[in-house]
Amino acid sequence: MFSTARRWAAATAGGALTICTLAACSSGSTPPAKPTSSAGPERIVAAPKNLRAAAAPQPNGTIWTLAGDGLTRTLVQFSLSGGQQPIGAAPVSNAAQSIAESLSGVIGVALAHGKAGALELLNGSTGTVRKTIPIGAPARQVVVGDDESTFYVLNGAATSTSVTIVSSQNGKTVGTVAMPLNTVSITPDTQQATIFALQPNGIVNRIAVAGGRVIAKFRTGSYARSLALSPDGTTLYVLKGPAPTPDIAVVDVSTQSVRRVLPAPANCLQILVSPSGSELYQMVGTPAYGNIQVFAS
Repeated sequence: MFSTARRWAAATAGGALTICTLAACSSGSTPPAKPTSSAGPERIVAAPKNLRAAAAPQPNGTIWTLAGDGLTRTLVQFSLSGGQQPIGAAPVSNAAQSIAESLSGVIGVALAHGKAGALELLNGSTGTVRKTIPIGAPARQVVVGDDESTFYVLNGAATSTSVTIVSSQNGKTVGTVAMPLNTVSITPDTQQATIFALQPNGIVNRIAVAGGRVIAKFRTGSYARSLALSPDGTTLYVLKGPAPTPDIAVVDVSTQSVRRVLPAPANCLQILVSPSGSELYQMVGTPAYGNIQVFAS
C-alpha cells in the first residue's frame, strides 16, 4: 500500500477523535417522528477532519475516505477494526467529490470541474490514475455495482441531471440514464437493472436503466441527503434531517414503506452498509474533526 504518514498528519492536524451527540429530528409525515432506537454506536473510528465521503467498506475491514478543504484533498485508507493509524494515503484533485471502490481494487473518484466533470479510475494498490473518463456535467457521487466493474456517476448542471454508467474493464461509458433534476444520492439495485434516486424532499424514484422509465416512487421523509442499499437488496437506508441532528429511515424495498427510524450522529454526511449487511457506517465530518461511527443495522 502507498502509506504516507506525513500526509495523514497534515489531514488530521487539530482534529481529535470526537464522540458526537445523537439526536433525532422530525422527518416528514411518512416515518415516525422519533428514532425507534437510542442505542449508541458500537465503535467510533477516527478519520481526518474535513471528511467529505467514503467508499464502501471492504470484506477485509478496510475503507477509503476522501477528506480536505477547497485547496487540497486526500484519499486516506485505514482499518475499521478500531486502528487509527492509516495504512494508505494519496493526494487527489481538489475537484474530487465522491469515491467508490470495487472488490478488485479499482477506486473511482468523481470530479466536478466548473461546468464539466470526470471519473478517475485509480489503482487501489499504488494510487496511480489508470484512466480518466470525461463526464458532461460536474459529478456529485460515484458508486459501484454488484458486478464490481460498473461505476455509476451522478452528475448534473442547472437544467439536467443524469447517471453516467462506466465500465472499469475498458474505461468507457456504456450508458446514460436521466434522473430527477435535484437528485442528491443514487444506488443501483443488486441486479443493476434499476437505480434508486433520492431527492432532498425524501422522495425516492426507482428508475429502469433500460429506457429510463420510473417504475416506482415513494416518500421517506424530508431533508434527505444520502442513500444506501443492503447487500441483499431488500432494505434501503436514507439519511435525512438538517445538520446537526439527522436520522435514518429504514425502508422495506418490497413494500416501499418506512419500517423504523434509527438515530444518527450530529454532522453525519453519508451512510454506507457493511458487506454483511449487519452494520451501518455513518460518516461524520466538520472542519474541526472527522470520524466513522459504526451502528448495528
